[in-house]
Amino acid sequence: MDLESHPTTLQEENRKKVHELLKSTHSRIEKLIQKTYQQKDSAATSQLRQLRTRITGLVSEAEKKELDSFGSHEGNIDDFYENEERFVETSRMLLQEVENALATGESIDVFTISDLVDKIEMGFSHRIELTSKNLSEYENRIVSKKQAQREERERQEKELREQDQKEAEEKAPAEDKIEMSETSETFPSETKTNPADDIEDETSARYDIQAPAKKSELDTETLSKLYRYINTLEQKFEKQHPEVSYNGEYIADKQWKVELSKRSVRGSIKEGRFKTPMLIVDNYWKSIDDKREIIEMIQAKANTIEQNQYMSLCFINSSWDQSIKDWARTYSHQRLGFFLYDLVEDDLIYNETDENNRKFAFWHSSNGTRTKLTEIVDQLIEEEEYFDLGEVMEYSGLNLTGAKKFIDGLVKKKVLIDVGLGTPKYTRSK
Repeated sequence: MDLESHPTTLQEENRKKVHELLKSTHSRIEKLIQKTYQQKDSAATSQLRQLRTRITGLVSEAEKKELDSFGSHEGNIDDFYENEERFVETSRMLLQEVENALATGESIDVFTISDLVDKIEMGFSHRIELTSKNLSEYENRIVSKKQAQREERERQEKELREQDQKEAEEKAPAEDKIEMSETSETFPSETKTNPADDIEDETSARYDIQAPAKKSELDTETLSKLYRYINTLEQKFEKQHPEVSYNGEYIADKQWKVELSKRSVRGSIKEGRFKTPMLIVDNYWKSIDDKREIIEMIQAKANTIEQNQYMSLCFINSSWDQSIKDWARTYSHQRLGFFLYDLVEDDLIYNETDENNRKFAFWHSSNGTRTKLTEIVDQLIEEEEYFDLGEVMEYSGLNLTGAKKFIDGLVKKKVLIDVGLGTPKYTRSK
């Protein structure tokens, strides 16, 4: 695999390549339809029109940036590069097959074209998600590769110096040999520090990582607190389900997927044909001390999130610099909630004035409570006996559509009844 291409850059470039290839294929499919129509091959014409519709959908999907920020399939960094190569190559093969069909005078092999479209659709839904784990794997390999390159370059330079020195000694008088021997002991390159140290410093500054051996070396107390926190979140994610989305929709009826690793836990709700995430709640270990770096990182992440998506993100660390905590308490974005969790203080830091932050803080807290929608309904009945959708919206954060969907579900289950009273009002079924 080409390690010089960073995964996030490669994924974006490949999306654009596939988009252009699919647009070219679409225009040639149009010509192919005209060809089969003129040949009076009605079956092929009908099949090609169906393929054109599918390709139109793929062109639309390839325009969406969420393919670069939200994956739908798990895998390591090798899987990622293999899938990306196959994703682009299949698109090229489809275009080539359609062009061949245009060039030949024989009957059109619609089956082969359809099979390639199937593979491209599979490629869309199986792009590897770029997690912190496989990005770290990539970064560690970059460290190793650059270290090997630096060591090889140093070795070659040393061999050249030794060869030059040997040739000079053979030509120089005896007294010059002594002088050269003394000088050769103080070549600048011989007094340099280990080149691996330079590579590690350079790569750490760029990616905020350490060498692999150091990356996992947390002290026992910190590791214990981290695992305790991750385990607490895991139980919370497994036993409970978000009910209200960032925009007030009712989402308790959608599939909630939980993913776990040693230093992270994630919950997500995906929808649509290509299982695009509408909500991601992410918690993972991230040790950063530089305020500027974390600001740039969060802004870059926010720029990848589309209008119909929301991410609630929490970075975990043993402790956080005060300036970073102060900044986090002021950060607000309509599609990205940002939290810091301090293991030592058992403290969750975020902008508490942001409505969505308050809504999702429960999923990042080591304790915390969440009032369920059914509990809100019970409270409304206890206080007033009858309630309407407006009151449900006021106390739950649901929008009108979400509140109606939730209440209609309880009516269908015969938990509530609609008693009318002019404006529709509800109460508990007898």
